[in-house]
Amino acid sequence: MPLIAIVPAVLCMIDISRHPDTRQFPPQAWLAICAFGNIFGLLAYLTFGRSEDR
Repeated sequence: MPLIAIVPAVLCMIDISRHPDTRQFPPQAWLAICAFGNIFGLLAYLTFGRSEDR
């Protein structure tokens, strides 16, 4: 069960490290939000943080 929560967080962290151009907050803040925000942090990054030019 914990693997279900860890895998999406790791994938978002990899995405942030590969593409550091984020919206709303700096990449370090998005890394913290994804690490400690569980599913809500991941959804927030995918909705509000990911840049549109990808």
